[in-house]
Formats: sequence, C-alpha cells, structure tokens
Amino acid sequence: MKSWTLIPFYLWKNTCRRWLEYPVSPCSKLLVPALLAVLALTVLTLFSEIERELRTQLEKSSVYSVSVNEFVSGENAATILRKSAEDEIMWTGRYGAESIRCLRQPLVSAMWDRNQVLPLYAFTSSIGDFGNEGKPGDPPVVWLLSDSAEPGSQAEISISGKRMLARVRAVPEWFRKGMSVSDAVMAPVEMVEPLMSTGFINHTLAVLGSISEVEQFVTEVSAYHQADGRRVKIVSALEILKNLERITAIQRIVRTVIVVGCGVILALTLGSIAWLEYRQDAYLLALLKSFGTPSAVLLFHMLLENLLLVIVGIALARLAWGPLFEAVSPQLHSIGLQAAGAPAMQPGDMAIIVLAGVVGVVLAMLPVAFGLRKPAGLILQ
Repeated sequence: MKSWTLIPFYLWKNTCRRWLEYPVSPCSKLLVPALLAVLALTVLTLFSEIERELRTQLEKSSVYSVSVNEFVSGENAATILRKSAEDEIMWTGRYGAESIRCLRQPLVSAMWDRNQVLPLYAFTSSIGDFGNEGKPGDPPVVWLLSDSAEPGSQAEISISGKRMLARVRAVPEWFRKGMSVSDAVMAPVEMVEPLMSTGFINHTLAVLGSISEVEQFVTEVSAYHQADGRRVKIVSALEILKNLERITAIQRIVRTVIVVGCGVILALTLGSIAWLEYRQDAYLLALLKSFGTPSAVLLFHMLLENLLLVIVGIALARLAWGPLFEAVSPQLHSIGLQAAGAPAMQPGDMAIIVLAGVVGVVLAMLPVAFGLRKPAGLILQ
C-alpha cells in the first residue's frame, strides 16, 4: 500500500521537476489548447451571434408573412365573393383568426378631403381590429386609416359619390406591412358588396410563425386554388427562408469541421510533445516498470498530466474570451455587428470544445501507450 502511495507522488514530483527544467513543455501544452480554444470559441460564438441577429431581423420584418392576391372579373364576382367567404372560414379555422386576415378591394376608390384618393377595402367580422364598438343595432362603422389625422376623430369621406363620416384610427401594423399602404378606408363588406359586382381584388394575408408553416400554407393555397381553376398571385419569402435553412445546415458542417480540426491539431501537437517526453524519460519509466509499476499507472499519470494542462488552457481561453472580444469589437462594428458586449457563449459550444480537448489528449497518448509496451529490459540494457 505504501508503494502505491509513493509511486504517484514520485511521478508528480518528477513532472514538476521536468516542468521547471523545461518550461517550454508545459507552456506549449497550455498555449496550444488555449489558442485553439479561442479560435473555436470565436467561430462558434460569432456564428451563433450572426444567426441570432439574422433571425431577429427577419422576425421584425414580414419574412414569415404570405400575401395571396386574386383579381376577380365582373362576370365571376358574385360566385367568387360567396366562395371567398367560405375560404375565409376555412383558412381562419385552420391557421387561426390571429394569423389569417381576408380583405376585398373593390375597383373603386374613396375620396378624403375632396382631393385625396384612398384605396377602399372591405372587411368581415372575423377581423377584430375593426369592431363596431357601438351598441347592438348601431349602423356599421367606416374607418379611415391614417397616421396624419387625430385618432378617434371623425372625417368626411366619399365613396362612389356618397358622403359619409368615417372614424379615424392609426394604421394597424399588419395592414401597413401586408398591403404596403399608409392611408386607406375600411368598410364592412355588406356596405360595399354592390360595388364589387363589377369586379374586385381578393386579398388574403397570413402572418405565420415558422418556416414550416409558411411552406405548408403556400403549398396548400397553391393546390387549393389550382384545383378550383382560380389564378392567384402568392407573394412570400419562402425562397429566402429555404436559403437560410441551407446556410444554417452549412454552418453546422463548418462548425463541426473547425472543432474536429482543432481536436486533430491538438492531438498531433500533444502527441509529439508527449512522445519526446517519453523518450527523454524512457530509462526512468523502464526502471519503474522493472520495480513492478504497471504500465497502465505510468500511462494514466501522463494522461492526467496532459489533461490537466489542456483543461487549464481551455479555462484560460474561456476567461480571456470577453476581454479579447472587447478589444476587437471596433472592427466588428465596422462590418455591421452591433453587439454591445461579448456574445453569450452557448453551454453546448463550450462542452464541445472541452470534449474535443479530451479526445485530443486521449489520441495523443496512443504513441506513448505503444512505447510503454516495449519490454523494460531492452531499454535498460
């Protein structure tokens, strides 16, 4: 039992002596994993930050929105108007009233202030933004959507020569993005239905939450209208979203290659250093083996020694990551990255780097393990 206590103590004492005599060896084992870890952290973290920033910008825009426009001629107006009401019930039931909004646009315009021509849209009760906001039985409300008039006030408008009062409200964000219109008049569909007998434009606006929903909606809308023989124009960012998915897949491959490459470089570097140290201490190790010390104990000691230095090197890289990022942040600002501080490091990325370091150390011990198989007598001769 005493010999097992003394052997590890002697091995660590010999290691410390070697470190003091040849400080290049431990410094190399610290700096190589530290530099590789900084490289891997930079790539992995910046990739994650760029992807997060891109997705944030896309979510702010209408990238998950789909616009379906159908021009209806006068000869089909009555049929398609009735059919569009059924379509609205179907799509809102499938995707939710908060995601689907259907509008009809007559081929006539509204007049405001006697000189400003505004597009006219008809809405149904499924759009909660334009509730009647009155007592039951009150006449339907016509809305003037404008950011230049005082919300809640009334404005005089004219539709097909008929004057009426419209209630002013701000333009809803979904309407501004979906229709690209800053001012418009909204009227209940039952009020303007006679005006649509000569034709109208049927608008369906979908605001979805994911790439898969956008792809599913576009596929279903295309198949549905094609089956009915109706021609529609579908505007979406589906191709951009698909390209984003391809970029994300390529990014995963690049991340994997970088981490694997760092692990291989670490294994080759540590393997070379460990082999040189083994050859330097071969006589001492052979002597210990001749005294009965198992080769597994010697190999395990060298594994722990290298593993300790590599983990310390990775920890130093982790601690230095924030200050290093702050040092190069002006250059990142110049290329468009506006992060206020060092991007948050994902725990999974750090775990991958540590795993790559451990695997690199294990691979570096393979030549040493092969050398320890040599009989001690051949070395001591």
